[in-house]
Amino acid sequence: AVLVDDAVPAASMQAAVEKAAGKLLESVKLFDVYKGKGIPEGKKSVAYSLSLRAPDRTLTDDEADAAMKRVVKALDKMGISLRS
Repeated sequence: AVLVDDAVPAASMQAAVEKAAGKLLESVKLFDVYKGKGIPEGKKSVAYSLSLRAPDRTLTDDEADAAMKRVVKALDKMGISLRS
């Protein structure tokens, strides 16, 4: 889940996730958008589920971690932070 300004469309976040995760991304699904208690005014919490997969082998932890780090970095460049 990430914390993002209300004005940022979920579609632009998803496009950034897809590009950053690269060829290992099998699917990305938006499963929650929350505004309310615990979320600052003008922000929303957006949660995605990502499935990573290689068609010809089992991914290593390092490969999956690298893909997720690229996703977090891409979102960070958009001013979007992981929700803690």
